[in-house]
Amino acid sequence: MKEKVKLYGSVLILILFIPWLLTVYLHGGLSGSSSVSEADEQLEAQVVSVLASEIPADYELECLKAQAIIVRTNLCRGEGDEESGWDETTMREAWGEDYGKNLEKIRTAAAETEGEVLIYEGELIYAAYHTACNARTRDAAEVPGQEAYTWLQSVESADDILADDFLYVGYMEKSEFAGALAELFPDEEIDAEQLPGALQIIERDSADYVTRVQIGSTVLNGEAVRVALGLSSACFYLSELEGKIRIVTKGVGHGLGFSQYGAQQMALKGYFCAELLKYYYTGVEIERR
Repeated sequence: MKEKVKLYGSVLILILFIPWLLTVYLHGGLSGSSSVSEADEQLEAQVVSVLASEIPADYELECLKAQAIIVRTNLCRGEGDEESGWDETTMREAWGEDYGKNLEKIRTAAAETEGEVLIYEGELIYAAYHTACNARTRDAAEVPGQEAYTWLQSVESADDILADDFLYVGYMEKSEFAGALAELFPDEEIDAEQLPGALQIIERDSADYVTRVQIGSTVLNGEAVRVALGLSSACFYLSELEGKIRIVTKGVGHGLGFSQYGAQQMALKGYFCAELLKYYYTGVEIERR
């Protein structure tokens, strides 16, 4: 009788431990698992830190989840700076009394998408994103230097025109304008009094962003000018008014890929995270790494 009890006990122990043993085996065994887990934990902690710095925490959770996948994809691809993101002090300063609520929401967005990244034809994508576009995102095929990113195609994002700071109108002294351009066009003589006419806009893309400009014989892309002048967008227009250069811009950011404001408006209408990402990135899949 005792022998039978021992036998049944041994069988029961095996039954209880077999699922655990299978789990350990499928996840790579006992050895080395802690180092992998630690790396994953560090990545997810960085996702939270970067996510907090890149999108308003009061956006809809589905929009935050989409941005979390974007952040993770770029980090895994090596696009992100390891030192980027907000630490606790910065979060508290930025959010004030909403610190606890916002941090919990950001952590939830990261946790609910843990390990998920964007893939195109088996490879991690460059997940470009911006604050708001000029009612349509840009087609990478029309943007100098971005032609290889075929998943960045132009899509309608009409609600973006309602975003804060979508439209900017400002003025710049001609001398200041000329000084900013001098570094971009070192081989050209820039006469401040001939501006803005001397800076010729020779090409725009289908979303109305400037793609090529020219002074003298030197041709550069519109993004270079945007950065040099500190403009919100390469969708810019220049004119002269009362001796100054009048600058009008539409949109915030480079206009490629995921529009945060546009995705937020879609999320408010009931769209889910995956739908937002697959709308702004053509032909991508979401996979868990």
